[in-house]
Amino acid sequence: MRRLREMYLEYKRIVNVYPDTPSIARRMFVTNGFDGLLAAIGVNIGGFSGGADPVVMVLSIMGGSLSMGVLSGVVGVYLSERAERLKELSRLEKKVSRSLRRSIYWKAANIIPLYIALWSGVGVIAFPLISVLPYIAAAYGMLAIEEAFAASLAIALALAGGLGLYLGVVSGESKLYSTLRGLMLAVGAIILVHIFKFAVAGPLPG
Repeated sequence: MRRLREMYLEYKRIVNVYPDTPSIARRMFVTNGFDGLLAAIGVNIGGFSGGADPVVMVLSIMGGSLSMGVLSGVVGVYLSERAERLKELSRLEKKVSRSLRRSIYWKAANIIPLYIALWSGVGVIAFPLISVLPYIAAAYGMLAIEEAFAASLAIALALAGGLGLYLGVVSGESKLYSTLRGLMLAVGAIILVHIFKFAVAGPLPG
């Protein structure tokens, strides 16, 4: 237990080498949280029909979220952040005219990108996962597929509003307006996908 505590404190010390690290991680979490939610809304509406299989809906929504989360949300963010941190490390080494390998700055250049990437991945995966819970309930016969669809969209709206509220708390802006902005993003996605679905599927026979 003591060893774990020491590791945690060391990890925290390394992460806080650069004071902007928590704010960057927070920004990536929220940004990718919205990305994951809006993508889930798109797949949800685009793939839904009256006879839809709830298992297929879960796999479709989470498949897109996982590929986006792992490849873009984690790997992509890690690579871009690592490149930036190594650039900063190289600049610092030139400034002090010596190698900083194995120093806390070297550790930070390798650990901070992972820290930010993990928060980014959590944002893009966690929210769609919550939004598919009604479909999981439908797969076990606890909800009708139409009820699951409506509940899934309602959860997505609530989560978008929650992210907006969180931004309001962080920024110090009006919590009500921030919540409404988050809701409007989700509502906008719902309207846009419905329009697109009608435009494409509407003219088709049957």
